[in-house]
Amino acid sequence: MKQLMFIVLLLLSLLPLRTQNDYYIRQAQSYQREAEYYTKQALRYEREVDYYNRQAQGYLREADYYSKRKDYNKMKTFQQRAKNVINKAEDYARKAKRARERARDCVIKAEYVLKKAK
Repeated sequence: MKQLMFIVLLLLSLLPLRTQNDYYIRQAQSYQREAEYYTKQALRYEREVDYYNRQAQGYLREADYYSKRKDYNKMKTFQQRAKNVINKAEDYARKAKRARERARDCVIKAEYVLKKAK
């Protein structure tokens, strides 16, 4: 009878450790999902950067075409459009960098929480 009570008390004392570990594991999974979200966001931003860079190349080709035709007003217009698009590309590149940093931070947090779970 004493042995049975000892085993029951031992199991009851281990139960909070298991729930604490479960909490840490769920928290680490949450951080991993957040890191995945930010990674996908960074990829979307990088696609936007590629799109705007291609658009800027097109505008610069148009500006070159109009400079050869000596239509300087249109050339200036297309150069300005290219400049605006390049600024957008730089903005999206900064956003992508921030998203990658956030993803890295989330991975670090997840690793730390998993170490606590052990």
